[in-house]
Amino acid sequence: MSIDKTPVPLPSLEALRGLCEAAGRDILAVRKVGCDPQYKVDGSPVTEADHAAHRRLEVGLPQLIDLPMLSEEQAAAPWSHRRQWQCYWLVDPLDGTREYIDGYDDFTVNVALVRDGEVLLGMVHMPATGQTWAGGAGLGAWRWREDFREPVSVRAGKPLRIVASRAHLDDETQRLVATFPDARLQRCGSSVKFCRIAEGNADIYPRVGPTCEWDTAAGQGVLEGAGGVVLSLQSGLPLRYNRGESLINGSFVACSDVSLVAHLLR
Repeated sequence: MSIDKTPVPLPSLEALRGLCEAAGRDILAVRKVGCDPQYKVDGSPVTEADHAAHRRLEVGLPQLIDLPMLSEEQAAAPWSHRRQWQCYWLVDPLDGTREYIDGYDDFTVNVALVRDGEVLLGMVHMPATGQTWAGGAGLGAWRWREDFREPVSVRAGKPLRIVASRAHLDDETQRLVATFPDARLQRCGSSVKFCRIAEGNADIYPRVGPTCEWDTAAGQGVLEGAGGVVLSLQSGLPLRYNRGESLINGSFVACSDVSLVAHLLR
């Protein structure tokens, strides 16, 4: 892949937040009237709310910066085409569809701006609470509660606070969690886990099972902006995107400080 170092303009945070909030309102509108989930070939659920949020972002993002978009709710462009992308939008219109279906509130709208495999900017919006987080490495990170914006940063807790998926706490993940004696375990869904670390309310998020690139990019941007990291458990290096045909991430750990997880990376 050729590397073009021409600077990429960042979108207005307020304009991007407004678009994510609009997608969130579309999700809540579908939730209000109710809908039956359908199931994809891989068994994962999808609803009209996923599609409604996708349509909103598909129209709105090019109006902010006209770039290709890769979304969970569209057929992925083939690698022969994607490998030419140097900068693009990486989107999960409704992350945490299982939580949405089951009546939980921790589902999100995920939007990331990716360049040459790195997240320049990530934004995570939580429609049920109205909270939004955004950030990027070298930019900082912020949380909005309604129209009030405040900076956020990682903060180590004692005892350690581990956040893990509500739906994917398998045996291997439990063995990994057990390597942190006396840590407190929190459970929640979607990319909110990255944001909990970014705002100083958790320390470590380990994930052993498979995730897709649109599940992690926006949260990684927020966490990196807040001073944290998201590292591959295989290589010990930060997660990177659009590196090949597969859109599946390997096992990773997100944390406020790499020293907390050094024993996992040996």
